[in-house]
Amino acid sequence: MRVVLVAAQRPLRESIAAILETRGHEVIGFAEAGRALAHLKEDQAANAFIVAGAESAMAGMEICWEGRLLASFERPIYIGLLSKPMSSDNMVEALDCGADDVLQLPLSADELYARLRSAERFNQMQLKLVEMATRDSLTGMLNRPAFFERAVKMCREAAAPLAAIMVDIDHFKSINDRFGHAAGDTALRAVAQCLIGRGELAGRLGGEEFALLLPQGDPDEAWLAAEALRGEIAAREINVETADLTVTCSFGVAIGAPRDDIDDLLRRADAALYVAKRAGRNLVAFFDPETPDVPNRPNSVIRCHVDPDDRSLRRAAG
Repeated sequence: MRVVLVAAQRPLRESIAAILETRGHEVIGFAEAGRALAHLKEDQAANAFIVAGAESAMAGMEICWEGRLLASFERPIYIGLLSKPMSSDNMVEALDCGADDVLQLPLSADELYARLRSAERFNQMQLKLVEMATRDSLTGMLNRPAFFERAVKMCREAAAPLAAIMVDIDHFKSINDRFGHAAGDTALRAVAQCLIGRGELAGRLGGEEFALLLPQGDPDEAWLAAEALRGEIAAREINVETADLTVTCSFGVAIGAPRDDIDDLLRRADAALYVAKRAGRNLVAFFDPETPDVPNRPNSVIRCHVDPDDRSLRRAAG
């Protein structure tokens, strides 16, 4: 495990680090709790936090509590408190304050190893649950709820404009009808492989529709990124049992202002996607609020509550 260790006394810190490193754990040690917590917050790979030899039981509990606030459903962190023998009441309070384990000093190395093995098993199970809850089982991309959860946060925290790209596989129903649903699944996976890692966020929103968010405020560069993806997908051969398929996708691109609403941003990208599909498919269309109104695309997976009289969200151009 990757362990962030805080112990004010250097001999204790070095002793615990040596014990952990003997069993292959990576240890980053600190004398000051504030610096340790700052590192734990920034280092997303750190999955264990050990507080050792605090000045008092209460001080150790407070550090554990601060560490617990950095853990989440998607980021499990084992928190261990190594302390002088304490009363039963203090031990209960320490566990309530966020410690997963309270171990007594002087330390038993074998007990610490066992506790970390248990923590590693728990972390792995939790991460598997996170994967099952947030990933689309067919493509491995973020599923719709996970995409929107992260996209909302990304938009709220963005200090610069973002680009949204909506992607739709052209004539996907005909692939299923002609070659079967297994071929359709293969096509979905192939498109997903082209999209994964191409944006800050990439998700399958439903059916044959995908969405990307890029930290890109320049319209020309956002359009070029979408055009590169369109060409890559169109040039790819997809092997199925009865044939080698090629698929194409239509793309809609929109630029959002800093801290823009994700529903509004994706609705604009979706309106541009509708233009690309009406213009012949296998195209990239860019949202332009200065062009005449176009209707929302039928059966879009974008669902948001917008004033029906606000027609500005439904303007797009190819």
